[in-house]
Amino acid sequence: MIRINQITCEPGHIVDSEDIARKLRCTPSDILSYEIERESIDARRNEVRMSYAVLAEVRNEARFLRLRDVQEAARTEYSLIQAVSEERPAIVGFGPAGMAAGLILAESGLRPIIIERGKPVEERSRDVEAFFRHGILDPSSNVQFGEGGAGTFSDGKLTTRIKDPRVHKLLEEFVEAGADPAILYQAMPHLGTDVLQDIVRNIRKKIIRLGGEIRFSCTLQRLIMQDGRVTGIITDQGTLPARYVLLCLGHSAQDTCRSLLEQQVYMEPKDFAAGVRVEHLQKLIDDNQYGSYAGHPALGAASYRLTHRASNGRGVYSFCMCPGGTVIPASTEEGTLAINGMSRSARDGVNANSAILVQVFRRDFDQGHPLDGFAYQHRLEELAWREGFAAPVQNIQDWLEGRISEELVLPSTFPRGTRFCEMHGLFPAEVNSALREGMLAFERKIPGFTDQGIMLGTESRSSSPVRLKRTETGESVSVKGVYPCGEGAGYAGGIVSSGADGIHQAENVIRAILQQK
Repeated sequence: MIRINQITCEPGHIVDSEDIARKLRCTPSDILSYEIERESIDARRNEVRMSYAVLAEVRNEARFLRLRDVQEAARTEYSLIQAVSEERPAIVGFGPAGMAAGLILAESGLRPIIIERGKPVEERSRDVEAFFRHGILDPSSNVQFGEGGAGTFSDGKLTTRIKDPRVHKLLEEFVEAGADPAILYQAMPHLGTDVLQDIVRNIRKKIIRLGGEIRFSCTLQRLIMQDGRVTGIITDQGTLPARYVLLCLGHSAQDTCRSLLEQQVYMEPKDFAAGVRVEHLQKLIDDNQYGSYAGHPALGAASYRLTHRASNGRGVYSFCMCPGGTVIPASTEEGTLAINGMSRSARDGVNANSAILVQVFRRDFDQGHPLDGFAYQHRLEELAWREGFAAPVQNIQDWLEGRISEELVLPSTFPRGTRFCEMHGLFPAEVNSALREGMLAFERKIPGFTDQGIMLGTESRSSSPVRLKRTETGESVSVKGVYPCGEGAGYAGGIVSSGADGIHQAENVIRAILQQK
């Protein structure tokens, strides 16, 4: 088998055997079979092309290995570890990490019991809609908490930089649950919040079909421990025996972290990021990225990825960019405002939005307590909040020039309404300074970014401000049998990396169970 890179095609044309043969300078009959490994959009040099990498079986493959963009290749398959045991691991949290861990444990022959403080996605969707429309916040069923985790109400991006067979396994599970098979090879795949809701429901059904159990509206209160080892968990629905507990908490479970810390589960503060969410007309982004190809039906809504290193040493970068999307409230408690972005699968909204974040270093908030990062986030969200969850908003150009906006350069998609605000007051000076440099740098990359954009606050939940430290075998450094996992434990960021970490930790649990036999 060989891998052939850099096969380019016109937008709208999917690579075929003739394209491969043309690249290899052979006949189509020499191509015995092929599969697309990677599809991306190349918008450089003022011309938009689709670029493909394929894996192919060809006649006399050795003769092609001397060609540029051709190399010997082999498929890397995910290998599931089988287990036969009466042990029933407990999983706390049913976001991407918890779902992935639950699937692997169930497929391996174990029957995990999963607790989730929020509601099933059907009920959760109604609660989120009530929040968007009427400002009625359910602290346990919202954009952050509930089946599928925070990723359910997002763009559903599946991009990651990690190279791991677990990623392909995760994507295959998504396809089985209803995702478009194209996510297996697209360079920047996404699902959309509408499709994600069906996928998480189907994953739940599969876990149950394989013998797993999921208890919704069930919150972890304490671990039960004996001689430094977990033996069970206490929830608000009763006690559950478990010698193996995967903590897949999500990045907003401050109360659970506090409870675990009281029980001497070791954790420490870590860097995170905070900033604003910006909105522009999607047409501005399409025109900038695709030029004369903007609007081509095969390309869809364009996205961007921006980074800048400010003079004070802080990274400034775009995060969770949502083409054709909506800015949404993402709070978990009254008196605070956190915001996020969301897109449906069609990405057909008028506006594009993205977080623009600035690195927040541990030294900015660490006063000696492991949860000081949560306190820093809380202060930012208190400053942004007003009755009814209206979001502070300002034209980016007005913010740069230090004046309160009187009229927005474009309407915001935020469902709870907006209020004019001088947004420098929402952040410390070091964040404002780096953010200013970043905005000016992004204007040079996307003309119109500052004078045709608006900014809303505050985006503060991009990652966890704490890490639950674990050993090389995945266990908590302080409690045996406890396996911190995913974004909330400080080991991932986003749907795919969280899911891959969930798979990895499930494997560690399976190995530990097999070793005790």
